[in-house]
Amino acid sequence: MRTRMNTQRFAAILLIVSFVSLMLSILVNAPGLYATQNINERLQIINAYKTRWLFNQALAFLYILLTTIGFAVLASTLRASGKAWIPVLGAAAYAIGSISGMIFLFLQTTDPRVGYSGAYPAPEALAYWFWLGGLLLLGIAFLQDGLPAWLGYVMVGVALVYGIIYLVSGAGFLTPFLIALLSLVIGIVLLISKPLMRQPG
Repeated sequence: MRTRMNTQRFAAILLIVSFVSLMLSILVNAPGLYATQNINERLQIINAYKTRWLFNQALAFLYILLTTIGFAVLASTLRASGKAWIPVLGAAAYAIGSISGMIFLFLQTTDPRVGYSGAYPAPEALAYWFWLGGLLLLGIAFLQDGLPAWLGYVMVGVALVYGIIYLVSGAGFLTPFLIALLSLVIGIVLLISKPLMRQPG
């Protein structure tokens, strides 16, 4: 039980720190970068605040990494408590999205035009879809007891509602921020919850 509690606490800390990482990335980013849609003006802002922008990129990468590991550890804990394979599938889908997201970040860092010219590049779009899919599956896993049902409903609801919004509007940029907020809530819940126990049968 102690090992399971330590694993649960570790997942909680990772998810909370991932939220902090994304919030810091917003604070340190180049000022005025999103105040214009003009790519040339954006490139000028990036060049003027190169260090801050690179720090933002590094924190965004850290956010992706910490969230992915946090969900993987949580999925392992849920699996160990007898939750079939749904949490593992959710973590796997999220990890695929994160690989795609990291590829996008690399491309954007080496050539800022990749991420600031309008339409989402394929790696960015795939990241958003796989993240939402992973969130949906993890939410379903939460509904299979062990964690508060309301949290599972919130995760499933956010994934479905925003997935529809993304499909209709093409605006998926809020996906990381929604997941960051949910990661904070999940982390807090994990910290105050009893260790997840193996279900009989």
